[in-house]
Amino acid sequence: MTHAVAIVPAKDRVDLVAATVSALLDTGEVGEVLVVDDGSVDGTGESASKAGARVIALKSNIGKGGAVAAGVAASGAPDTYLLIDADLGDSAASASDLLTPVAEGAADMVIGILPETNRSKGFGIAKRSAALLLEEATGQKFVEPLSGQRAIRGPLLRSLTLAPRFGLELGLTIDVHVEGGRIQEVPTQFIHVPSKRTPKGFAHRGAQMIDLMQASASRLGWRCTLRVTTRSLVRRSRQ
Repeated sequence: MTHAVAIVPAKDRVDLVAATVSALLDTGEVGEVLVVDDGSVDGTGESASKAGARVIALKSNIGKGGAVAAGVAASGAPDTYLLIDADLGDSAASASDLLTPVAEGAADMVIGILPETNRSKGFGIAKRSAALLLEEATGQKFVEPLSGQRAIRGPLLRSLTLAPRFGLELGLTIDVHVEGGRIQEVPTQFIHVPSKRTPKGFAHRGAQMIDLMQASASRLGWRCTLRVTTRSLVRRSRQ
């Protein structure tokens, strides 16, 4: 069995982080769960530690990409990384489905597809734009281009410079492709807390869209990024 470390970026997730940590450890396939407490104020770090995680406490919130980068820097040199969101709770046990293709040498990065009933309740603009940008960059169509649930070979992840904040997943997929990595998507039973059509949800998606465009522009250029995102908005307006 390969040595796998799970990195769990967490911001104010005292409600579910302990269950997420416990489920990962209970798989028997994760050697360590490393929770990066990204400036939480609700006791997230303490809850994760009690559940068996090693906690890195950041003094202030730096966003998902920076939190994962901090976790990688503190992780040593595992064979495989799991990138897992803190709000999965008991369903984090599905992480085993991500590890198998990497352990068997069939893929360099595996992305988890969430059940259709548990996907975002927004308008899909960010997801559609990300899918089109990734198709432009890689030639591959992705069902879940923004899924945060991933397994990736250790040496490969450590060789990359991760995109900041919510640009993490799009940047990671492009970078793995550029390095010649094989990318798979697999169905999982992960359950997370989706963003809703509320002011908080819209603010989240707005920030996400800005980060996606910046991550894309740093890799594909602004001209390509604007052309593809405009095409995505036009498609949305015609639906």
